[in-house]
Amino acid sequence: MIDLPLVTTGSTAVYAVALVVLLLWLRRVPVDRRTLCYPIVLIVGTSAVAVGLNTVGVGLVTINGYEVTFPTFLNDLFSYALLYLVMARIGGIEGRALALVVATPVAQRVAFEFGVVFGGLFGLGALGFVIVAHLAIAAYLLGPIWRSIQSMPEQRRLLHWKARNLVLFLMGMLIVYALISVGGIFDTVTSDIINQYMGILIRVGFAGFLFTNLDAVGGASLRPSARETGGATAD
Repeated sequence: MIDLPLVTTGSTAVYAVALVVLLLWLRRVPVDRRTLCYPIVLIVGTSAVAVGLNTVGVGLVTINGYEVTFPTFLNDLFSYALLYLVMARIGGIEGRALALVVATPVAQRVAFEFGVVFGGLFGLGALGFVIVAHLAIAAYLLGPIWRSIQSMPEQRRLLHWKARNLVLFLMGMLIVYALISVGGIFDTVTSDIINQYMGILIRVGFAGFLFTNLDAVGGASLRPSARETGGATAD
């Protein structure tokens, strides 16, 4: 019978293999285009460690009758923040706009964890916040941010468009799954498998997307440059 340790062990192996592939791939990437690759490789590496710790039961704490796996929780905060950061910097987003884009998935993840731990009206409000925040950040990226980068080189603007849509779609899928799972529709094994699959899809999937589209990143980097043009700074 499939159990949680078997599922997480398999997930750890997938992350480990993906990490090796990305590190080998990174060696072939021109130095001037590696800036955005480093955080994505780091996400995959830390995810392998977090899931591995989950496999051996490290950091598992029961709060209000709900099991919180701190390595997974902290890794989610770290991973989602970096994913949104990379997506945003491809589009030249900076300043308060960048802070808002990066902070949103972190706030959503914290709200979800607190929601399922404490439940009740507080839990419903927290889960409602997760949904509203996703719709709000999607509207912000699709509206004001997209309009502010129209002067950006076409190839890089198109890459941001693809990265934005991919991140919003994957995170939207994750939110839908998380909300359904809270309702207890899935059995434990099915929930574990889907949860690990979604995590791999978001992290490794985005890594593959970025690495195969590096020709379009142009001058994008994690740190805003005075030479950068067409970046989004509007709030």
